[in-house]
Amino acid sequence: MKKNDGMTYAPKGKPNAVVQKGEFVFAAIALDHGHIYGMCNGLQEAGAELRWVYDQDPVKVEAFVKQYPHVKVASSEQEIFDDAEVKLIAAAAVPSERAALGFRAMDHGKHYFTDKTPFTTLEQLAVAKAKVIETGRKYAVYYSERLHVESAVFAGQLIQEGAIGRVVQVIGLGPHRLNAPSRPEWFFKKENYGGILCDIGSHQIEQFLFYAGCKDATVLSSKIANYNAKDYPELEDFGDATLVGDNGATNYFRVDWLTPSGLGTWGDGRTLILGTEWIG
Repeated sequence: MKKNDGMTYAPKGKPNAVVQKGEFVFAAIALDHGHIYGMCNGLQEAGAELRWVYDQDPVKVEAFVKQYPHVKVASSEQEIFDDAEVKLIAAAAVPSERAALGFRAMDHGKHYFTDKTPFTTLEQLAVAKAKVIETGRKYAVYYSERLHVESAVFAGQLIQEGAIGRVVQVIGLGPHRLNAPSRPEWFFKKENYGGILCDIGSHQIEQFLFYAGCKDATVLSSKIANYNAKDYPELEDFGDATLVGDNGATNYFRVDWLTPSGLGTWGDGRTLILGTEWIG
């Protein structure tokens, strides 16, 4: 995977199994975004067994099998759903289609692990909340910028240990490299990707809620723009927002698709966390 392409960058860590061999079987469905590779890597490093893959595009499936030669290719979603040993479906579908796939998986008794953003509408969110209660299954989200970055994990550990006291503000800067020629058609349609604040902005909001210990937050202001992508009128290449959490902590974040093409990475993201004290 290319490190300078955020859509295909798939981090790899050290194996740290938390389940026994064969104890937790999972499958990959919908390979529309390259984050599926990071998701599968992380699950396998935790000891899970990747058994199946399915996508309507044979080219995507062929590439996936090259990465994971042991995986079995399913002829349909249903073939995977019918495998009683499969406990979880990992998926990176087109964002607007992620919720529906998750609901199908949960209705078949599977937990669901989707790439971010998990939803593109509030209606999908409402159904997901009801579906979790109805089925008893989990609807989990891969927020790679926190879950799959060692420094981000360590920051969370330090906060939980009280190293900076109470977190009162989180500032998140999420510049991204557009690399437009490599992007699929759906990437440029707002109905499909949900808008920049819904898409990459969800990373920033999740980090704020986690680091500041909030269960909810209110959006005070937000704005979006298309500054430099006029060939793609539905693409928002800039967005920012200000939030206040239910515990009084505040958040400002900015996300964009304006990272220079010559930069050797997908984006120079930054998270600034302000606490009430410093313990040396």
